[in-house]
Amino acid sequence: MKFFRELEPDVYLGVGKLETEQDGHDWTGEYDALLARGRLMAIIVTDGDRPLPPAGKPMILWMKTRKAELARLVAGTVHVIEDEEERGSMERALPGRAKASPYPVAIAATEAEALEKARVILDHAVAEACAAVK
Repeated sequence: MKFFRELEPDVYLGVGKLETEQDGHDWTGEYDALLARGRLMAIIVTDGDRPLPPAGKPMILWMKTRKAELARLVAGTVHVIEDEEERGSMERALPGRAKASPYPVAIAATEAEALEKARVILDHAVAEACAAVK
């Protein structure tokens, strides 16, 4: 995969520059493959990997059409924001942004912290799913 790297089972790190419209389409194809597994997962994204507008357009359209599936299979996304001021700003904006997201969103200062948060989010979602089956 060009845009997702599995860090450990069901935890993926978003990688690669999303610059062109084709990058956006390739990203959606890879995300579709992750969703097709039918397994809960957590996604980590770094601050520097924000898509440029040409790549963002197909990504946004895709997310709108997959909102229910994303809500069902993505346990959460953790954003790595190293800059303390920017991280604080994002944390303050999180309640409003969370309403628009189909899955929980968390913020971390480092990739290591993000991985730990992703594990907790995923473990919680798996436990909830197991309890719902009983």
